[in-house]
Amino acid sequence: MLRFLSNRWSLLCLAVLIAGVSGGAVALGEHAATERHDRVQMIDGQSVLRAPGLDDWNERQQSPKNNPGTTGRFGSAFHYDAFVYDKAASSPKVAGVIRRGDVVKVGDKVSGSGCKDGTWYKATPFGYVCTALGFHVSDTPSTNRYGVPPAKVSSHLPYMYSRVTTKRAPRYYRIPTVQEEKQARRAMEKKGPTPEVVSSLMEGDYFLALADKETRKADGAVFYRTIRGRFVLETDVELRNPDPVRGEELGRDGWRLPLAFVWGEDRDLLSLKGGTLEVTGKAQKHGRFVIEKELTKGDIAYVSGAPGAVRRDEVRVARLSKRPSGVPANGKWIHVDLSEQTLVAYEGDKPVYATVVSSGKEGYEPPTGLFEVQQKYISTTMNAADPIDGFYEVEEVPWTLYYHGGYALHGAYWHTDFGKVRSHGCTNIAPVDARWLYYWSEPEVPAAWHAVRFQKETTWVHFTS
Repeated sequence: MLRFLSNRWSLLCLAVLIAGVSGGAVALGEHAATERHDRVQMIDGQSVLRAPGLDDWNERQQSPKNNPGTTGRFGSAFHYDAFVYDKAASSPKVAGVIRRGDVVKVGDKVSGSGCKDGTWYKATPFGYVCTALGFHVSDTPSTNRYGVPPAKVSSHLPYMYSRVTTKRAPRYYRIPTVQEEKQARRAMEKKGPTPEVVSSLMEGDYFLALADKETRKADGAVFYRTIRGRFVLETDVELRNPDPVRGEELGRDGWRLPLAFVWGEDRDLLSLKGGTLEVTGKAQKHGRFVIEKELTKGDIAYVSGAPGAVRRDEVRVARLSKRPSGVPANGKWIHVDLSEQTLVAYEGDKPVYATVVSSGKEGYEPPTGLFEVQQKYISTTMNAADPIDGFYEVEEVPWTLYYHGGYALHGAYWHTDFGKVRSHGCTNIAPVDARWLYYWSEPEVPAAWHAVRFQKETTWVHFTS
């Protein structure tokens, strides 16, 4: 069963002087002269530590460009997910996925079994495709996308997303007639049979990936077409475009570990004056700062940095972790600290990225230990039946890295509550961060491919509690 987050509403796999406990007042900004402080602003006489915006983050991790050219031989995928296989033979393993409408350059014909009524071709840069199993092969690249929009790989959200807000809303094979829609609405209320034009009545929690809008000529009703070619009434869904949340590239602009991330809600920003902690401003949810001191006053622990101090229990702290023995000296690996709900990416012993995550809640914790990334998808649809909340389906979960069976690291567009446990096993990551990890990690996904599976190159994932 795919493990995934599910609950009924959110669904779901100016430097400040501060004194330490001992010693005199220290201008903490002196220790972080290169750290960016443009996120600290004075508003109504108070300091506000702002959470960062998107800025140029997507441009920092570029996706591979697909330029198959105009000469040679081309394979155009017509299955929604067309498979690239590891060998031209019977019972091959799936090495990758190419989404309907995408085009890759292919090589010569290859002899082999398992491609009944079709022909094997060598794929680029590796693997084999079969003309009877999802590909048209010709001397000219196809421009037919079969109604499936290309994934926006240069954006942290590869598609337009929505949440279904009407209970048992109909999902149609095509735009229904006015009469068919009336019949479907009666079926929603269990007052009549479901017309054949209805693909399903969406009972449970549903999130859909949308392609575009179409208007019914009869009465002007507006429908969204999903990227899978189904139709939903505009008034049955609400668009999801959450504020972008992101982590920090370490070693850039002075960012380094340990790094504190404000979580849950906006918190008080404090300053120690005359032995008393005073509120001097606000630290926004998902604001962050480099920790310069950790102190205790009374029975309460605090962490402080250039912007000021925050209670220790109001931040998640990303710290340096020792490379596991199973990871080579130059290997890429990801450490997920379940107790802190933080993620740090490493190249060998060098930390390069840090952020906050949302892992499995009590009873659904991901397994601890060292794993390897096995599959990488630009997006994949997840669904399952939750024993408490019922069925859920989430289309095109972005930037998914499977590392152990159905467990994965993936982008989550349905909430921005990172730093708090909430899933059913998978580790939710802000889409901006998930995209960064997707293109940084191994194995590399070739241009125009939607996924790769079980390659020799890998990235290790280390979960600790």
